[in-house]
Amino acid sequence: MNQPEDNVVAAMNHEAQHIDPTITPDTGSTPGAPAIAQVLIRITPEERERWKQAAEKQGLTVSDFIRTTVGDATRNLLDCQHPLQMRRWYPWAEFCLACSQRLRG
Repeated sequence: MNQPEDNVVAAMNHEAQHIDPTITPDTGSTPGAPAIAQVLIRITPEERERWKQAAEKQGLTVSDFIRTTVGDATRNLLDCQHPLQMRRWYPWAEFCLACSQRLRG
């Protein structure tokens, strides 16, 4: 004996017919490398709301906004940002004359 379908189930079944099922584990990090590690930070509700507003303004989720912002800050702190004129090239390595960082080799 068949039970009648309720409205919610009928609507979901109708929508499911038009969905292209895909799985995307990538969260915006390196292509093909899903972000699986987590960092727990404690913030105030006011900070959370401001971060959410900033993320929405850029069209991002809060996670993507934080990942992008922290990634940019990390690159600025850890990777040499000096112009090419400040570099010395050798066949075996490349160095920055301003910060003495070994860039290659």
